[in-house]
Amino acid sequence: MTHPHFSAATSPLRSLEAMFRADIAYLADHPNIPRMLLGALGRTSSSALRVMIEAVIQRYERHLSSIIEEARQCGEIRTTIEKRTAARLFIAAVQHLVFRALIAGNLDSIRKATLDAFESYHACMEANP
Repeated sequence: MTHPHFSAATSPLRSLEAMFRADIAYLADHPNIPRMLLGALGRTSSSALRVMIEAVIQRYERHLSSIIEEARQCGEIRTTIEKRTAARLFIAAVQHLVFRALIAGNLDSIRKATLDAFESYHACMEANP
């Protein structure tokens, strides 16, 4: 199952790259979203927003896992890759870029790092390293 915004003819790996780029572009275009999320997660008490954030992340992780499984089956990445861990690393890479940009005070700067970050992510999973 591929993401509905991507062509069925697109490889699963290219779909992951497109999703990575789209995630980064969206967050760069909406800088208050990461700030709001970090603020909500920084509170010690459980809140409806915190529960919602967790549910969205879990749903996205499952979606990524299914695309990663397709990439394994197509031979685009190693079959030994654990799909759930790879999905979590995908999310962590996006979070890292956002966090670094927030520290630098320039969320738009993550656009420049997108390609290198995805290439590094992909290199860790390559079928023929």
